Amino acid sequence: MKKIVLILLGIAVAALLAIVTLISLIDPNQFKPQLAEQVRKSTGRELVMAGEIDWRFWPSLGLSLEKVALRNPAGFAEPDLVRFEQGEASVALLPLFSHRLEVGKVTLSGAHLFIQTKADGSSNLSGLIKDATADASEPVVPATPAPTADSKPWQISLQGVALSQASALVQDDRSGTSLRLDRLDLDMGQLATGEWVPVALAAKGSADKLAFDVKGQTQIKLAQEVMASELKDLSLSGSLSAPSLRLDSFSIKGDRLAFGEWSNFTLALKGAKVEGQQALLAGSLEGTLKGRLDKEMKLAELSDVLLTAALEGDALPRPQMKLKLAGFARVELDKQLITLSKLVMSADEALLSGDGTVQLGATPAITFDLHGEKLDLDKWLAKSTPAPTAQPKEGKPAANTAASGNKAVTGKSEALSAVEPDLGALKGVDLDGRLQLGSLRLKGLDLGAVDLQVALAKGLLTLKQFSATVAGGQVNANGVLDARQQPATYKVHKQVAGVNIRPLLQTLAQSDLLEGKGDLDVQVQGRGLSELALRNGMQGKVTLKLSDGALHGINLPEMIREARATLTGKGAEQVKEARKTDFSALTASFQIADGVARSNDIQLFAPALRVKGEGQTALVPESLDFLFLTSIVESSKGQGGKDVDELKEITIPVRIGGHWQAPSYRLDVKALLSNNKLLEDKARKEAERGLKKLLGDKADNDAVKGVADQLLKGLFK
Repeated sequence: MKKIVLILLGIAVAALLAIVTLISLIDPNQFKPQLAEQVRKSTGRELVMAGEIDWRFWPSLGLSLEKVALRNPAGFAEPDLVRFEQGEASVALLPLFSHRLEVGKVTLSGAHLFIQTKADGSSNLSGLIKDATADASEPVVPATPAPTADSKPWQISLQGVALSQASALVQDDRSGTSLRLDRLDLDMGQLATGEWVPVALAAKGSADKLAFDVKGQTQIKLAQEVMASELKDLSLSGSLSAPSLRLDSFSIKGDRLAFGEWSNFTLALKGAKVEGQQALLAGSLEGTLKGRLDKEMKLAELSDVLLTAALEGDALPRPQMKLKLAGFARVELDKQLITLSKLVMSADEALLSGDGTVQLGATPAITFDLHGEKLDLDKWLAKSTPAPTAQPKEGKPAANTAASGNKAVTGKSEALSAVEPDLGALKGVDLDGRLQLGSLRLKGLDLGAVDLQVALAKGLLTLKQFSATVAGGQVNANGVLDARQQPATYKVHKQVAGVNIRPLLQTLAQSDLLEGKGDLDVQVQGRGLSELALRNGMQGKVTLKLSDGALHGINLPEMIREARATLTGKGAEQVKEARKTDFSALTASFQIADGVARSNDIQLFAPALRVKGEGQTALVPESLDFLFLTSIVESSKGQGGKDVDELKEITIPVRIGGHWQAPSYRLDVKALLSNNKLLEDKARKEAERGLKKLLGDKADNDAVKGVADQLLKGLFK
């Protein structure tokens, strides 16, 4: 035992003496010219070692270098391809006797890498490794002989690499892009197959206009096959900023990452969309998910996705919003196909669920099938829906007048915009999907059992089907919007059956003129989607059929009494009645062209009355110009009483004018007196009796009769 100790002690002393002798007798700086020459032969570049090369013998034998640089060829933006301020490396001596090369941790401080590609495509990396046949004048170095059967193969290991305050610049003059690392710190442990190696990273720099500051750490286990390598305990955090987007902080954590295996991730970020120094939209995102990527890197899967976002800003429909997303995703990388399933999306109280697919490509194609119970779009619109016009009190027509000669109160419309919407986004994606909702509130309308089916292909939007219940009835619609041209064209067919028309008018047109239950058929087309173009350029036809309704703001029996008073010269009896005219049926069709809707077949059937009408309404100034011819029928039991019986067979004209929101109604006295033969005959007889009483025997004189005829003609013309 004592001999063994003495032998080991002798070996240690011999090794120590060898190290001291090596350090004392060999100056590594004398190898600088040989190293520089060897680099020149291998790369064609100049190796500059401005600092000293020193021995390092604790904790292991090694060398340290200072101020080393590998030069670029002439004509590049920086003189050095790579340089570092200080570098250290060590080699264990005793393992060398066992054919093991154990290199300690290699450390580089102040390293800098510069790569440039010029506009002509040349790069400072070109020709870095010279072809052996490129220079025949250079002597050929004999190859190292292969190990014999009796020799042992060398085992090489590296304890790690450390970079401190490193930097880099990758510049491409062809595209004007650059990647800059202002600071890079890297610490990586011993790379050994099958062993977990810690890695820590911190980097700060920019990629063109994107600035980043990130740090992270993980453990890596290398395998003989690269695809079998693994990561665990991944943690990455930092910040990003661009001219219009700022990510103040982000964090990504993963438990274990291996090809073909499920991994758990947690995400968190906080940022803002900015304009100058002002944040237009700010928010945060948190969530968890599971992910897996197969070894062939053809299929990626996401499971148990649960993301929650909180947003705030003036650009939102609301000052503050909370969004949630949950579901599963399958990404076929080779086919560029994303399949989404069991999706649940919510925005505050709005909730949608369903499935979909995304086919990536030059023009992404999206399909979806979504369902929801309740959706209130009015809460998400930037502008609130205008309140319906208040119904005038009975007997006090604040905005209308039925008296002949009174001036009508005209409404005022807000200026209509002539700006066409930007539909460029419709050309950037293809869609084919369906949305079903239990209820939908839109522009004050409450819709039920909503079924929407749409398709979008290269800017052509097709409304394949829209159906819903509304105001006690059913609405169905289909149409086409062609955004492939500017301005866009459209064609729509809408059918409304069995609806209560009054709430629709109150909500959509702020009008309270008409009530009843019936059908509406709308077929329109046109060019241009601005507010002005929709009214001026619309062409088409609208058909209306109503039953058991009323015209509000006008009382035709009251106007008949006014006509009776006009004919008899007596004042009309003032009866306090509601300003409306009941009817059993109302039919009309309108032709729309050049901003005007015209009709010549309006018919209204009311108790004791029959009404025929014609006229037009201008869609831009929202003006009215209609003439309704009212006839008395045999029954006098309905609205108006027995006074109307005295006007049987007489046509009573009523003119409607003014504005949609403030129409005027008046009895057309001139038309009343000039277009009624029966009334003219009665008036002639009354005039002749009056003349006989006034003139006696002279009334039979032909000259006097001629004067009387002239007076009557003037009255009825």
